[in-house]
Amino acid sequence: MSDDTRSSGDGSTPQMADGSEADLVAFADCELVSINKACMLVINRQNGMQQMMSPQVVEGLKTCTTFKPVKEHAAYLAKRRPELQGQEAMAAQAMNNLKGAGLLLRANTVCQELSRSRMRSLPATRVFIITCDRPAAVERLLDSILQNGKPSQHDALLLMDDSRDPNNREANRQAVAKFNLRSPREMCYLGAEAQASFLADMIQQLPQYEEGIRFLLDHDHWIGAKTYGRSRTLCLLFSLGYRALVMDDDILCQAVLPPLTEEGVGIGTSARQAMFYASQQEMLQHSRTANFDPLTGHATYLGANLGTALQELNAGPMRQEQLRGCNAALANVLLSDSPILVTQSGSLGDPGTGSAHWVLAQREASMQRLAEASHGVRAAAENRLNWVGSPQAFFHKMSVMSQLTGLDNSFLLPPYFPAYRGEDALFGAMLVAIHPKSVSLEYPFAVPHLPLESRHYSVDDPIALRGDASIFARYLTEKIDFNDSTTPEHNMGYLAQDLQRVASRSDGDLLLDFRREHARFQASYLNALQDQAERTAKFGSAELQAYLGRGIQELQQVLGEVNSPSNLPGVTGGSTDAELIARFRALALGFSGALQGWVEARDVAGPLADGMIDCGQLLPK
Repeated sequence: MSDDTRSSGDGSTPQMADGSEADLVAFADCELVSINKACMLVINRQNGMQQMMSPQVVEGLKTCTTFKPVKEHAAYLAKRRPELQGQEAMAAQAMNNLKGAGLLLRANTVCQELSRSRMRSLPATRVFIITCDRPAAVERLLDSILQNGKPSQHDALLLMDDSRDPNNREANRQAVAKFNLRSPREMCYLGAEAQASFLADMIQQLPQYEEGIRFLLDHDHWIGAKTYGRSRTLCLLFSLGYRALVMDDDILCQAVLPPLTEEGVGIGTSARQAMFYASQQEMLQHSRTANFDPLTGHATYLGANLGTALQELNAGPMRQEQLRGCNAALANVLLSDSPILVTQSGSLGDPGTGSAHWVLAQREASMQRLAEASHGVRAAAENRLNWVGSPQAFFHKMSVMSQLTGLDNSFLLPPYFPAYRGEDALFGAMLVAIHPKSVSLEYPFAVPHLPLESRHYSVDDPIALRGDASIFARYLTEKIDFNDSTTPEHNMGYLAQDLQRVASRSDGDLLLDFRREHARFQASYLNALQDQAERTAKFGSAELQAYLGRGIQELQQVLGEVNSPSNLPGVTGGSTDAELIARFRALALGFSGALQGWVEARDVAGPLADGMIDCGQLLPK
């Protein structure tokens, strides 16, 4: 599926000469069977219609995967396919013949499927704050919840403390106790002692899965590593049967409306836009506070069925014109009863990225704003004063992590990988692998993300991506069968077995696997930057073109090198490839063991967590 899958509801519907609506069609959801060098059998999965075609025709049709009128597809084919020699009428006739034979997917068919609406009862919500050694930020967020939130609307509030410093843990515990004096709903404090007690109880009830449970939850297993995912897995285990709203500690509980808006809803893989502000004063001047708090906003459609959410957010059924330009293969796997398992929102302030180079991957309108920023491209990329979000409600297949994330944990969700970067991408890929019909929803509001500590990322930092868990997430994503109807439990088991299979490969094979996937990762990034440079040349920014040119040059150089796992970020100097491959194998086997026992771990964790919450054991004194 292409990344260019964005749709919008603000266009007028094209009309044919007879006044009828022009059908939007695409070549998608077909099985291709090679018969011989001159012939290929094409079978439509939807209606069973089939037809023999030449391989050249099929290659041309593979470029017609987004919803457009036949006329636009024909113009593109006539321009790009040498066998047509610019004969647009011939291309249009061929496309109309395929349409009449039932071999093209119609946008109206997708709209009819999504027009059905069936309500489901939504579970209660539990709110989590995850923190690590930032007590001042915790206190600020708690005050913000009291001022703007509605604590009594949620079943439970919990602070998940992963702080290393005992003084910071004590400060956080006291902040929660102070919060509870003023809040209509008391907050639980889940610190080191409570986490250790929970871990011990889990192991006592599931001794056969001790190794996997410790891999996910034991702080001592990850000494020296940044355990971003461990706290999030604990949030999952303390919200079983509920919808979890997970907040970073350095945000404010405030919903901010987008400075840009678009009508209707969108469907695809990328909707976000960005604004670049020269100062915090300018940023705040352009922000508008919503009349709802972000926790309530996230809970609105988290766990709802896609058909219901679409009808309400779109103020009526989807129209085919709203799917113009949308990837048909993606749209065709959406069902009216697809559950919304993840909700996301945007950021105002720090975009939350790990480098300044996130700006190079923005959409054209955002790139123009970057090129024309009054404070220059460098400052716009480095000063962390941005709005990044969606101008309309937007439905994705793959989720990413935002500073406030909603998770419907009444479904079987996978655990997060406990440590290192890229755990959000890996979680998103695993979630869709387990629930191929599920979707994620990006809301058109943001939360202020204002870290108290100083953060600086330079455009002079290396641009080429050295890789992290995102590489494995990409590997998983490419293997997903969106027509799979097996159970989530079965799919979870398959993921565990696949990790075991990967770990059993020889050192030489794993090294080659790494180099292949890393090269594909870098090549994809290189192509994206080359396309970006071509698209943005018209903005006339020498600074931006030089920035993109440097990225292209770096990637070309990296692709020409013999890459090694020892080049990965965070790797200890002097580590050998053999040592790192052995470490990867141990991590893959550890995570595989954790996945094998995850369903049973959830069954045990639910009553344990509820008991700790209900008896008041987690309330700080």
